[in-house]
Amino acid sequence: MLVGIVGAAGDLAARRNLAQAALLVGDYERALELADDILATWPDDAATRLIRGFALMARGEFEAAERDLLAALEAYPDDIAVLYNLAVIAERRGDYRNGLHYLDEAFARGLDRDDAHLLKAKLLDHLGRQGEARDTLEYYLTRRPGTREIYLALAEWSRAAGDAEKAIAYYEKALKYGRDGPTLAELAATYEAAGDRRSAVDYYFEAVVEGAASTDVLAEYAADYAAAAEFEQALEIYQRLVDGFPENAHYLFGLSFVKQQVGRAEEARAGYMMVVRLKPDFAEPYYNLAAMADADEDADAAASYYREFLGYSAGRDDLAESRAKASQRLELLEGL
Repeated sequence: MLVGIVGAAGDLAARRNLAQAALLVGDYERALELADDILATWPDDAATRLIRGFALMARGEFEAAERDLLAALEAYPDDIAVLYNLAVIAERRGDYRNGLHYLDEAFARGLDRDDAHLLKAKLLDHLGRQGEARDTLEYYLTRRPGTREIYLALAEWSRAAGDAEKAIAYYEKALKYGRDGPTLAELAATYEAAGDRRSAVDYYFEAVVEGAASTDVLAEYAADYAAAAEFEQALEIYQRLVDGFPENAHYLFGLSFVKQQVGRAEEARAGYMMVVRLKPDFAEPYYNLAAMADADEDADAAASYYREFLGYSAGRDDLAESRAKASQRLELLEGL
């Protein structure tokens, strides 16, 4: 009888080791299969419950994982990984007090990870203890000043609280430890909120290069500057857009329009001509070319461009005023 008991215990350890190995290599399906086989014979084996709970966590099955981890916690009350994962589960289902309890228990036993400190701050924030949340992260930074994720969390909180100046400072610090597109885009938006459009534009351009922002945002900036007669700023943005995207007819049109406003007529004319070569059905440049030819008293060229404009702008209510002016002017030119 004793031999049978020893043999069974040995078999349990061997099978548990296989489940543990599957867990460690990321084969969570196999780990669960092996754990379920073990528990069918040894339903109270805490070590297997632990393996099963971690495998379920990795698969995102948090409710099932919690049952196994709670069972394992009775046998392993000082296991930091169990406590941390229970805190994660509690936070996900909105049980913030229990989440904080588990996490504090894990910290008391030596837990010291970036994600754990971020989780504690999040739990404190959920509980309305924003001051403590911020203090938690700022204290952590005194020990690990290069922790990028902490700077980002503080930046996001500062931004949400309407403190753009602090948010900018934290984003800038985070970028010192790694520049990525999303952070650049967030920083650009924060500069915009703070009223610093020039800095916002610079960071948006960098975010575009990283694939984290659309050039349309920059084109809107340029258009706003042009509409406000702030032509120097509009010119700078449009030029950078055209340098980066020379085949974009809309950006080239914007650049040409601003050049026309600042008296660089020949450059504007050449730009408009390039626009209609790139996009022959783009109506607006024909109108501007017609107006420029009219100013030069080149009646034939003006009439030709007005005709092109009227043809390509047909049905466009947004150009109704320009169409009326073009029609009137064309009638006069054709009557000469």
